Amino acid sequence: MHRILALSGSLRRDSFNTRLLRAAERLAPPDLTWDFFEGLADVPVYDEDIDTDPPVPAVARLREAVAAADGLVIATPEYNHAIPGVVKNAVDWLSRPHGRGALAGKGIVVWVATLGRMNGLRCLGDTRGLLSGLGNLVVPEPEVVVASAPSALTTAPDGTVVLTDAVTVDLIRAQLRVLADVLEAQAPRALWQAVERQRPDIERARFLPYVRQALGDGAAPEVVAERLRSAGHRPETVRKWIEEARAEAGPRGRSPQAGRP
Repeated sequence: MHRILALSGSLRRDSFNTRLLRAAERLAPPDLTWDFFEGLADVPVYDEDIDTDPPVPAVARLREAVAAADGLVIATPEYNHAIPGVVKNAVDWLSRPHGRGALAGKGIVVWVATLGRMNGLRCLGDTRGLLSGLGNLVVPEPEVVVASAPSALTTAPDGTVVLTDAVTVDLIRAQLRVLADVLEAQAPRALWQAVERQRPDIERARFLPYVRQALGDGAAPEVVAERLRSAGHRPETVRKWIEEARAEAGPRGRSPQAGRP
Protein backbone atom coordinates (compact mmCIF):
# COMPACT_ATOMS: atom_id res chain seq x y z
CA MET A 1 0.00 0.00 0.00
CA HIS A 2 1.17 3.51 -0.80
CA ARG A 3 0.08 6.53 1.17
CA ILE A 4 -1.19 9.50 -0.84
CA LEU A 5 -1.69 13.01 0.51
CA ALA A 6 -4.37 15.03 -1.28
CA LEU A 7 -3.84 18.81 -1.32
CA SER A 8 -6.29 21.37 -2.68
CA GLY A 9 -4.92 24.68 -3.94
CA SER A 10 -8.17 26.47 -3.10
CA LEU A 11 -9.23 27.48 0.40
CA ARG A 12 -12.86 28.11 -0.54
CA ARG A 13 -15.29 25.99 1.46
CA ASP A 14 -17.04 24.53 -1.62
CA SER A 15 -13.94 24.57 -3.83
CA PHE A 16 -14.21 22.70 -7.14
CA ASN A 17 -10.66 21.45 -6.69
CA THR A 18 -11.43 20.06 -3.26
CA ARG A 19 -14.54 18.42 -4.73
CA LEU A 20 -12.42 16.94 -7.51
CA LEU A 21 -10.09 15.34 -4.98
CA ARG A 22 -13.08 13.82 -3.14
CA ALA A 23 -14.51 12.43 -6.36
CA ALA A 24 -11.15 11.08 -7.53
CA GLU A 25 -10.48 9.14 -4.34
CA ARG A 26 -13.01 6.57 -5.50
CA LEU A 27 -11.23 6.27 -8.85
CA ALA A 28 -7.88 5.33 -7.33
CA PRO A 29 -6.54 1.77 -7.48
CA PRO A 30 -6.83 -0.17 -4.21
CA ASP A 31 -3.11 0.05 -3.43
CA LEU A 32 -3.32 3.84 -2.96
CA THR A 33 -4.66 5.02 0.39
CA TRP A 34 -5.68 8.68 0.65
CA ASP A 35 -5.28 11.28 3.35
CA PHE A 36 -6.57 14.85 2.96
CA PHE A 37 -4.64 17.83 4.26
CA GLU A 38 -6.97 20.66 5.20
CA GLY A 39 -4.68 23.05 7.06
CA LEU A 40 -3.24 25.26 4.30
CA ALA A 41 -5.29 28.24 5.47
CA ASP A 42 -3.33 28.19 8.73
CA VAL A 43 0.11 28.22 7.07
CA PRO A 44 1.60 31.74 7.27
CA VAL A 45 3.15 33.53 4.32
CA TYR A 46 6.75 32.35 4.02
CA ASP A 47 9.12 34.58 5.97
CA GLU A 48 12.66 33.56 6.72
CA ASP A 49 12.42 35.28 10.10
CA ILE A 50 9.76 32.80 11.25
CA ASP A 51 11.34 29.78 9.55
CA THR A 52 12.55 28.50 12.88
CA ASP A 53 13.53 25.22 14.49
CA PRO A 54 11.15 23.99 15.73
CA PRO A 55 8.80 25.35 13.07
CA VAL A 56 5.54 27.11 13.81
CA PRO A 57 2.77 24.52 14.46
CA ALA A 58 0.89 24.93 11.15
CA VAL A 59 4.11 24.51 9.17
CA ALA A 60 5.12 21.52 11.28
CA ARG A 61 1.80 19.81 10.54
CA LEU A 62 2.19 20.43 6.81
CA ARG A 63 5.76 19.19 6.70
CA GLU A 64 4.96 16.11 8.77
CA ALA A 65 1.99 15.20 6.56
CA VAL A 66 4.02 15.51 3.36
CA ALA A 67 7.03 13.69 4.80
CA ALA A 68 4.80 10.76 5.81
CA ALA A 69 3.29 10.42 2.32
CA ASP A 70 4.71 8.36 -0.53
CA GLY A 71 3.00 10.54 -3.10
CA LEU A 72 0.86 13.63 -3.52
CA VAL A 73 -2.23 14.42 -5.56
CA ILE A 74 -2.63 18.17 -5.98
CA ALA A 75 -5.71 19.82 -7.44
CA THR A 76 -5.45 23.55 -7.95
CA PRO A 77 -7.25 26.42 -9.65
CA GLU A 78 -5.50 28.78 -12.05
CA TYR A 79 -5.32 32.35 -10.77
CA ASN A 80 -4.35 35.13 -13.18
CA HIS A 81 -2.89 32.62 -15.65
CA ALA A 82 -0.57 31.13 -13.02
CA ILE A 83 -0.18 29.02 -9.87
CA PRO A 84 -2.19 30.31 -6.86
CA GLY A 85 -0.29 31.94 -4.02
CA VAL A 86 -1.50 29.37 -1.49
CA VAL A 87 0.13 26.55 -3.47
CA LYS A 88 3.39 28.44 -4.05
CA ASN A 89 3.51 29.38 -0.36
CA ALA A 90 3.10 25.75 0.70
CA VAL A 91 5.85 24.69 -1.68
CA ASP A 92 8.15 27.41 -0.33
CA TRP A 93 7.72 26.11 3.23
CA LEU A 94 8.08 22.48 2.11
CA SER A 95 11.30 23.17 0.23
CA ARG A 96 13.08 24.25 3.41
CA PRO A 97 15.46 23.58 5.10
CA HIS A 98 17.54 23.90 1.93
CA GLY A 99 18.29 20.46 0.50
CA ARG A 100 16.37 18.72 3.29
CA GLY A 101 12.77 19.77 2.70
CA ALA A 102 9.84 17.38 3.02
CA LEU A 103 8.79 17.89 -0.60
CA ALA A 104 11.39 15.78 -2.39
CA GLY A 105 11.47 12.24 -3.69
CA LYS A 106 7.68 12.05 -4.01
CA GLY A 107 5.52 10.75 -6.82
CA ILE A 108 3.07 13.51 -7.72
CA VAL A 109 -0.04 14.02 -9.84
CA VAL A 110 -1.35 17.52 -10.58
CA TRP A 111 -4.85 18.44 -11.75
CA VAL A 112 -6.59 21.73 -12.43
CA ALA A 113 -10.32 22.35 -12.06
CA THR A 114 -11.53 25.60 -13.58
CA LEU A 115 -14.74 27.42 -14.48
CA GLY A 116 -13.87 28.15 -18.10
CA ARG A 117 -12.65 26.20 -21.09
CA MET A 118 -9.61 28.35 -21.89
CA ASN A 119 -7.79 28.22 -18.55
CA GLY A 120 -5.81 25.66 -16.63
CA LEU A 121 -2.89 24.54 -18.78
CA ARG A 122 -0.63 27.43 -17.75
CA CYS A 123 -1.11 26.66 -14.07
CA LEU A 124 -0.69 22.96 -14.75
CA GLY A 125 2.64 23.53 -16.48
CA ASP A 126 3.89 25.94 -13.83
CA THR A 127 3.02 23.63 -10.95
CA ARG A 128 4.49 20.54 -12.53
CA GLY A 129 7.71 22.34 -13.38
CA LEU A 130 8.03 23.73 -9.86
CA LEU A 131 7.54 20.33 -8.25
CA SER A 132 9.88 18.54 -10.66
CA GLY A 133 12.57 21.09 -9.93
CA LEU A 134 12.51 20.11 -6.27
CA GLY A 135 13.44 16.50 -7.04
CA ASN A 136 10.03 14.89 -7.36
CA LEU A 137 8.75 12.60 -10.08
CA VAL A 138 5.65 14.25 -11.54
CA VAL A 139 3.48 11.98 -13.70
CA PRO A 140 3.70 13.61 -17.16
CA GLU A 141 0.69 12.07 -18.85
CA PRO A 142 -2.17 12.42 -19.26
CA GLU A 143 -2.76 16.12 -18.62
CA VAL A 144 -5.95 16.59 -16.63
CA VAL A 145 -7.80 19.91 -16.68
CA VAL A 146 -11.44 19.76 -15.60
CA ALA A 147 -13.05 22.58 -17.54
CA SER A 148 -16.58 23.79 -16.78
CA ALA A 149 -16.15 22.39 -13.28
CA PRO A 150 -19.65 23.35 -12.03
CA SER A 151 -21.26 20.95 -14.49
CA ALA A 152 -18.51 18.32 -14.38
CA LEU A 153 -18.67 17.91 -10.58
CA THR A 154 -22.10 17.19 -9.19
CA THR A 155 -23.40 16.10 -5.80
CA ALA A 156 -25.41 12.89 -5.39
CA PRO A 157 -28.39 12.75 -2.98
CA ASP A 158 -26.18 11.13 -0.34
CA GLY A 159 -23.70 14.02 -0.54
CA THR A 160 -21.12 12.13 -2.60
CA VAL A 161 -19.28 14.22 -5.19
CA VAL A 162 -19.44 12.68 -8.66
CA LEU A 163 -17.22 13.48 -11.64
CA THR A 164 -19.64 13.23 -14.57
CA ASP A 165 -17.22 13.69 -17.48
CA ALA A 166 -16.48 10.16 -18.71
CA VAL A 167 -13.29 11.10 -20.54
CA THR A 168 -11.83 12.79 -17.46
CA VAL A 169 -12.80 9.79 -15.33
CA ASP A 170 -10.83 7.50 -17.65
CA LEU A 171 -7.83 9.84 -17.71
CA ILE A 172 -7.70 10.15 -13.92
CA ARG A 173 -7.98 6.40 -13.47
CA ALA A 174 -5.11 5.89 -15.92
CA GLN A 175 -2.99 8.57 -14.28
CA LEU A 176 -3.48 7.15 -10.79
CA ARG A 177 -2.51 3.71 -12.04
CA VAL A 178 0.69 5.24 -13.42
CA LEU A 179 1.32 6.85 -10.03
CA ALA A 180 0.77 3.51 -8.28
CA ASP A 181 3.22 1.77 -10.63
CA VAL A 182 5.81 4.52 -10.19
CA LEU A 183 5.57 4.25 -6.42
CA GLU A 184 5.72 0.47 -6.51
CA ALA A 185 8.94 0.70 -8.53
CA GLN A 186 10.28 3.22 -5.96
CA ALA A 187 11.20 5.45 -8.89
CA PRO A 188 10.68 8.80 -7.09
CA ARG A 189 12.92 7.74 -4.23
CA ALA A 190 15.55 6.37 -6.62
CA LEU A 191 15.56 9.66 -8.53
CA TRP A 192 16.00 11.68 -5.35
CA GLN A 193 18.72 9.40 -4.02
CA ALA A 194 20.62 9.76 -7.30
CA VAL A 195 20.41 13.55 -6.98
CA GLU A 196 21.47 13.42 -3.35
CA ARG A 197 24.59 11.44 -4.22
CA GLN A 198 25.63 14.40 -6.35
CA ARG A 199 24.44 17.00 -3.81
CA PRO A 200 27.90 18.09 -2.60
CA ASP A 201 29.07 18.82 -6.15
CA ILE A 202 25.77 20.49 -7.08
CA GLU A 203 25.82 22.80 -4.07
CA ARG A 204 29.49 23.63 -4.48
CA ALA A 205 28.97 24.56 -8.13
CA ARG A 206 26.00 26.76 -7.23
CA PHE A 207 27.31 28.57 -4.17
CA LEU A 208 31.11 28.69 -4.32
CA PRO A 209 30.98 31.49 -6.95
CA TYR A 210 28.87 33.55 -4.51
CA VAL A 211 31.43 32.98 -1.76
CA ARG A 212 34.28 34.02 -4.06
CA GLN A 213 32.43 37.15 -5.16
CA ALA A 214 31.34 38.17 -1.67
CA LEU A 215 34.81 37.76 -0.18
CA GLY A 216 36.36 39.48 -3.16
CA ASP A 217 34.03 42.44 -2.62
CA GLY A 218 35.24 42.76 0.94
CA ALA A 219 32.52 40.91 2.88
CA ALA A 220 33.67 39.44 6.17
CA PRO A 221 33.79 35.63 6.19
CA GLU A 222 31.50 35.64 9.22
CA VAL A 223 28.85 37.55 7.26
CA VAL A 224 29.10 35.18 4.29
CA ALA A 225 28.92 32.18 6.60
CA GLU A 226 25.86 33.46 8.44
CA ARG A 227 24.02 34.21 5.20
CA LEU A 228 24.61 30.69 3.87
CA ARG A 229 23.76 29.05 7.19
CA SER A 230 20.50 31.00 7.36
CA ALA A 231 19.65 29.59 3.92
CA GLY A 232 19.97 26.09 5.36
CA HIS A 233 23.53 25.10 4.48
CA ARG A 234 25.47 23.08 7.02
CA PRO A 235 28.16 24.99 8.96
CA GLU A 236 30.89 22.52 8.02
CA THR A 237 30.04 22.85 4.32
CA VAL A 238 30.04 26.64 4.49
CA ARG A 239 33.40 26.58 6.27
CA LYS A 240 34.91 24.46 3.48
CA TRP A 241 33.63 26.81 0.77
CA ILE A 242 35.05 29.85 2.54
CA GLU A 243 38.41 28.17 3.09
CA GLU A 244 38.51 27.08 -0.56
CA ALA A 245 37.63 30.54 -1.84
CA ARG A 246 40.22 32.21 0.39
CA ALA A 247 42.90 29.71 -0.64
CA GLU A 248 42.16 30.40 -4.32
CA ALA A 249 42.36 34.15 -3.78
CA GLY A 250 45.68 34.03 -1.94
CA PRO A 251 46.98 36.75 0.34
CA ARG A 252 46.30 39.57 -2.13
CA GLY A 253 42.71 38.54 -2.67
CA ARG A 254 41.71 38.45 0.96
CA SER A 255 39.50 41.01 2.53
CA PRO A 256 41.12 43.31 5.16
CA GLN A 257 38.63 41.87 7.67
CA ALA A 258 39.41 38.30 6.70
CA GLY A 259 39.56 35.86 9.54
CA ARG A 260 38.47 32.36 10.01
CA PRO A 261 34.70 32.00 10.65
